[in-house]
Amino acid sequence: KRSRDPADDELGEGYDGFSQDAFDNAKLQNEKFDEYYQRQGVVPPEEWEDMMRAFRTPLPLTFRINMSGKYRESVRRKLTHVLFPKILADVSTMAPPKALRWYPHDLAYQLDIPKDALKKSEHMQALHKFMVQANEVGAITRQEAVSMIPPLLLDVKPQHRVLDMCAAPGSKTFQLLEMLHARAEERDEGSLPTGVVVANDASLQRANLLTHQTKRSNSPALIVTNHQAQKFPTLYPTEDAGGSSKREPYRFDRILADVPCSGDGTLRKSPDLWKKWTPASGVDLHTLQLEIASHAARLLKVGGRLVYSTCSLNPLEDEAVVAALLKRAKGALKLVDVSGELEGLKRKPGMYAWEVGDAFGWHERPDGGGRRQRNVASSMWPPGSSKAREMNLERCVRIMPHLDDTGGFFIVAIDKVGELPGEMESAAEPEAAGSKDGKKWNESNRVAPVIAVENAALVESMRAQYGLDDTKAGISAGLMTRRAGEQDKATPKRLYFVSGGARKLLDAAADGGSGLQVVAAGVKAFERQAAEGAACDYRVTQEGLDAMLPHLEKQVVRAAPREIEAILCRQQGQPPSKEAADADLLRPEDAPEGCWEKDTLKAMKAVTPGCVILVTKVHSLASSGDENGDGGEDAKKSKKGKKDKKDAKREKKDGGSWSGVACSEDLAVACWYGHGDKGKSLSVLASKAEG
Repeated sequence: KRSRDPADDELGEGYDGFSQDAFDNAKLQNEKFDEYYQRQGVVPPEEWEDMMRAFRTPLPLTFRINMSGKYRESVRRKLTHVLFPKILADVSTMAPPKALRWYPHDLAYQLDIPKDALKKSEHMQALHKFMVQANEVGAITRQEAVSMIPPLLLDVKPQHRVLDMCAAPGSKTFQLLEMLHARAEERDEGSLPTGVVVANDASLQRANLLTHQTKRSNSPALIVTNHQAQKFPTLYPTEDAGGSSKREPYRFDRILADVPCSGDGTLRKSPDLWKKWTPASGVDLHTLQLEIASHAARLLKVGGRLVYSTCSLNPLEDEAVVAALLKRAKGALKLVDVSGELEGLKRKPGMYAWEVGDAFGWHERPDGGGRRQRNVASSMWPPGSSKAREMNLERCVRIMPHLDDTGGFFIVAIDKVGELPGEMESAAEPEAAGSKDGKKWNESNRVAPVIAVENAALVESMRAQYGLDDTKAGISAGLMTRRAGEQDKATPKRLYFVSGGARKLLDAAADGGSGLQVVAAGVKAFERQAAEGAACDYRVTQEGLDAMLPHLEKQVVRAAPREIEAILCRQQGQPPSKEAADADLLRPEDAPEGCWEKDTLKAMKAVTPGCVILVTKVHSLASSGDENGDGGEDAKKSKKGKKDKKDAKREKKDGGSWSGVACSEDLAVACWYGHGDKGKSLSVLASKAEG
C-alpha cells in the first residue's frame, strides 16, 4: 500500500499546470496497463485510442474561486477583464480560458497553458504570480476539475455535521467549508454556520499539510484530526450533556470518503505512474477501501449522504467496493441517481460486470485454484448481472479523460435510508483498542490536546476593550487553546475560536478512548499582546476578523479606502499614490501616518493604544450593478437586492452616514496603534499576501 506522505507526489499534488517538463511520450507506455483495462472494458474499443491519447497529454490548469469569499467578484473581474485578455494577446497559440460549464455560478476555470509559455510570456508570469497570491489567502484554490465533483454531490447545508475521512491535501475540505459558509450567508444566518467540517487523515504529516491548506478558510467550523479512517471513533455527548442516561452517538449528516487508491486516473499529472503501475495495485487496496466505506456508513445518520470516490479506473476499487458495501448493508443504503446533477458534465455510467486480475493473472472464481495474491477477496467479484442492475450500479459516475479533457475519476453518492444490520454495526473496532507495530496508534507522535478556555475575567476584558457581546459572539463557549509544555494556562499565547457545532465534537467522548485526536481546530482569533492602558491583553488577529468583526463595537475605526490603501502601501514598502501622499502631508501632528480624513481623525481619538480595526465600506461588482461585470446575471440580481436592503437599512439607522457595527462583508484590516519613529503609527497585523 502506497504510503500517503507529503514528499510522495505520485498523486500529482504538486502539479500546477504551468510546467510540463516531465512529459516524455516515449516513456508513457505500459503494456500491462493496456492489457488489463482493455480486458476490463472500461471504455468501448472504438474509444480506447482517444482515452490513451488523452492520458499522454498534460492536464490543463484548473482552479476555482472561493464561493463564500468577500473577494469573489473582484477576483473574477481581475481574471476575466485584465489577466486573461493580456495573456491571449501575448500567447497566440493559447486557447481562450473557459469556465467549467458544470460548476455552479461559473466559478471554476480551465486554462490550457502551452509548453514554455510561462518562461516566454511576461503576462503569463503575472497570471502565475496572481494565482499564487490568491491561493495563499484563500481567494482561489488550484484543484483538478474532477476533484471538485465529490463535494458538489454531497449537497452540504450550513447546519450539517460533515466528515472528510481521508482529507489531505485539503482542496476538497476547503470546498466543503466554502459550501458551509456560503449557504449560511444565503440563509441570512450571519457569517457563521451552525454545522462543522471534520477533516481527517491517517498520516500526522499529511494532517499537518491539511491544516496548512485549510487554515486559509479562516473558519471556526473546522476540526482537523489524525485517525485511521476505518477506525475513526464513534463520538458521544459527555455524561452531563442533556441529562439522559442513554447517550445517542453523534452521527454525521454528510461524509466524504475519497479513499487511498492506485491513482491511475492521475496519469496526466503524474507521468511517473506509467512505469510503476501493476495489476496488483487495485487488489492491494480493495479491502482497506471497503473497510473505510463500511465504517463511513456506520458513522452516517439515517437520512444522511455518503460520497465514495477514487482517482482510479479499476473496478476492483470502484464498483466492486460499492457492490460489497450494498450487500453488507442489506437495503439500508441506496445509490443516488445524480444523472440530473452538474448539467454539462460528460460522464459514463458504472459497470455491471468486470473481471478479477492480480500480479499472477486472471481468476474466474473466488474459490478457484492457481497462484494468486493472498489478499484477493471474494468481495472483488461482481454480484451478477441481475443483482448489479437491482443495485443500480449504473448510478456510479465514471469520468474518463477523453470525454472532457480531465483526469480519470470515480464517484458515487449513497443515501442511508435505514439502520444498518447488527452484524455490520458491531464489526467496527475502535482505534484506541487497535494497535500498530505493538503500540497504540500514533502514541509516539501525539499532538498537544485542544482545551477550552474558561476564564470569565478574560471574556469580560474583551467586552470592555472591544465591546464584544458574549451572548451574540459566543466567546465564552468558543475559546480554545493548546496545552503544550509549561505554557501559561491562565493567559495562553494564542486563543482559537470554534463554532458551537465544532465545540460539541471537541467535548465529545469516544468508546475506548478519550475522544478526537485533534491536530487543529477553529480559527486563531486572538493573540496575546498587551498595550499600555488597554483593558485586554489580547489583540484580534487578521484571520479572526471574519468571525469577530460583526460583534466588535469598540476599537473599530471607519476609514476611507484611500487611507487604508496608503497604510498598506507603506507596510508593503510601496510608494502611495500622489493624492494620498499630498493628503498625508496635511494631517495633524498627533494623527497616525495614513489618517487624514476628518471622520477618521475623530474616530481615532475614541480608541486606545493597542489593537485597532480599520474598516472601509466596499461594494462588490455584483452589488454595484456594474454592467461590465462577469458574474452571471442571477448572482448579480440576488446579491444586489440583499446588499441594497442592508445598505438602505444601515444608512436610515445612522442618518445617512456610515457608522455602527461593521459586517463580515466589509473590508477590515487588523492594525497595531502605537508610537513609531514619526510619532503615532498604525502597523498592519497581516501577512504580505493578505495585505
